Amino acid sequence: MPTIDDVSRLANVSRATVSRVLTGTRGVREESREAVLRAVEELNYRPSFAAQNLASQTSNHVGLVIPANDDSSGARLLPMLSLALKGLNKNLIVQYVTDAAEQAAVVDDLQRQCVAVVVLGAVPADAPRNVISFDRFSIAGVNNQGYDYAFATESACRYVIGKGHRNIALLVDNDSDDASRQMLEGYRNVLQNYSIPFNRQLMLAANDNVEQALLTLINSFSKYSVIIVKRDRYAAEAMRLLREFNVAVPQEVSLLSLEDSPLASLLNPPLTCISWPLEQLMENCLQRIRNLIDERPTFSPEGRTLAGRLIPRQSVADLS
Repeated sequence: MPTIDDVSRLANVSRATVSRVLTGTRGVREESREAVLRAVEELNYRPSFAAQNLASQTSNHVGLVIPANDDSSGARLLPMLSLALKGLNKNLIVQYVTDAAEQAAVVDDLQRQCVAVVVLGAVPADAPRNVISFDRFSIAGVNNQGYDYAFATESACRYVIGKGHRNIALLVDNDSDDASRQMLEGYRNVLQNYSIPFNRQLMLAANDNVEQALLTLINSFSKYSVIIVKRDRYAAEAMRLLREFNVAVPQEVSLLSLEDSPLASLLNPPLTCISWPLEQLMENCLQRIRNLIDERPTFSPEGRTLAGRLIPRQSVADLS
């Protein structure tokens, strides 16, 4: 099996130069870089990943951690990030996790191997510098940076209230994650501003069983005319169950999602959404990865948020 010394001799450069070329480090003359790459190809050399990191204190890899139940967002993010990282000469390592404990263990392992670890979801305030949340722009304690689920929920509620709806159900992921807490905050704010009483029975959590959550609502005696959900697949499940109970969408119950995945326009009726701004989030994520590669700060001191855009379709009835 060829070694880095074999590449060094064939390319007629030092071992350090070979290491810099293989790790993408700047400052290598073009002719030396080409000589190393020719030698690598001729010898079919495959560098040891661990040794490469130890020698260079850098990595050609970026980690991506996705919750196993976040199939839609992850499926949209994965190809976009993988393609973008090719332009940075970085490879993507993807891990799916089922709970917070597994996420912490996976992130701890990846952050030792990768120049950056991107997490689809929240990360602890004391996370290592190279661990970044995809939809949060700061790891330095600035809480109002990133995608604002509270504002998205407020926008959704104001839209349906403008259509004459007063009995609004809300379906979040669970009772504890950061995005769900933001959604509940935005929901409560709008109800208070419009003097609409808060009904705890209209506050639902999927908790990995969205069918059960929706059946609890459908079988309750609570009055509701619209359900706002975090994910398009929750809306799809709601449409299926409501039809089984002979409830017409949107004539009797309207639906609105905070995602706008490709599924949204394929549903019947097409789903009204507050879009999750994937392209803008990706742009910010890539900038933070570049900052890590160039050893610059990964956060900006000023607060900034991203808000989704209303995509009106046919799933919300006008009761006004």
